[in-house]
Amino acid sequence: MYFRTEGIILSQKNFAEADKLLTIYTKKYGKISCIAKGARRPLSKKAGHIELGNWCRIFVAKGKNIDLLTEAEIKKAFGVCDLSVEKANKIYHLLEVVNYLTPTYQKNLKIFDLLANFLNKTAQNKDFNLLSSIFKIKLLALLGYFSAKNLKESDTKKLLLKLEKGDLKNLSESVKLSKESYLKLLSFLDSMIENLTERKLKTKKFIDGN
Repeated sequence: MYFRTEGIILSQKNFAEADKLLTIYTKKYGKISCIAKGARRPLSKKAGHIELGNWCRIFVAKGKNIDLLTEAEIKKAFGVCDLSVEKANKIYHLLEVVNYLTPTYQKNLKIFDLLANFLNKTAQNKDFNLLSSIFKIKLLALLGYFSAKNLKESDTKKLLLKLEKGDLKNLSESVKLSKESYLKLLSFLDSMIENLTERKLKTKKFIDGN
């Protein structure tokens, strides 16, 4: 059995002698894992297409134990390879958050669209503290882990409701927080994510304070 879909590469690991184990967030199937055979060989046709953060058209063969990626073609590269290390780390951080929080084979097109939109904004060098805050709140809300409306009435609740429900363009203009306030908010959100997943965010150390 085969299937075609589009997906964003969340992670990749070396596997066996010349392969890569990929985690991909897809439009039709949610998060999947698959093996890209021979992707580490110098002449591999897949290698350039399956870089972290790339939005690809993929063709996958269902396997007994794990699926096989048979074809991959870039639909949109978010320019990670062309970005500074600092900017690339920010994109890797968003990928890691999605990878940690999302279940496998549970379609959620809103999450796919959220990730694609925010990767694009991050690559365009928008305010990452604001982007990261909005992204994490919206992702946690889409997964049912967070809802600002359940908080006690306060200025914090009003802010979180605005970030959860608001449009990015409008939020960029209307939300003005100090760097210290952003860092406190992000620390709270990252702690929530780490508690939910029982895993430390490896990329967090590369973006703290940015």
